[in-house]
Amino acid sequence: MDKVDRSQWFYGILYGVFYDPLEGGRRSMISALIPEGCTVLDVCCGTGRLALELAPKCEKITGVDMSARMLRFGEFLKKGSKASNVEFVHGDATRLEDSVEHTYDYAVISLALHEMPMQDRLATIRSMTRVAKRLIISDHSVPQPRTIPGYLTTLAELCFGGRSNFALYNEFNASGGIVGALEQCGLAPEKRILDAKKIREVVTAAGCSG
Repeated sequence: MDKVDRSQWFYGILYGVFYDPLEGGRRSMISALIPEGCTVLDVCCGTGRLALELAPKCEKITGVDMSARMLRFGEFLKKGSKASNVEFVHGDATRLEDSVEHTYDYAVISLALHEMPMQDRLATIRSMTRVAKRLIISDHSVPQPRTIPGYLTTLAELCFGGRSNFALYNEFNASGGIVGALEQCGLAPEKRILDAKKIREVVTAAGCSG
């Protein structure tokens, strides 16, 4: 049976050209938490920009995403970077064991949990714990600050994601964001880092052998 493809209208080139450049700070926050020589699973990797930026310091990186459009753009970027230690896989974040064959040092997921229904959000985190020793999760901070960047984040979720995704975003906030999801999975958040504008948060937690 063919794998399910999930792509929104702005995925691929539009996302890579107009949105990726705005998230350089978030990627730097994640990179700073990953030691050299590690293996990394980039869950919901999107255009693969994070995976490709991690490539020079990591042994092996696998990016998994359900959007074929995003992965095609990632392969395009990979050709330009010549990163031979990066591979992209079309797979389901809630069943990572079906897409990857070994345990990674780190599983990373960024700006994806808020787009998922509750059951998929928790299934994704649990799946990450089965294939990685450590977890790094980045997403919108909860609550968003009452500042211009905070209001713009909420507006962007409504305008680009539409009503259905905006409902998921609101539910993500109401349930406690990253920390709330970890706690529902029986995991304790460890490091919690906010970006300079306090609109993004990076949280670490133990995985299968942390």
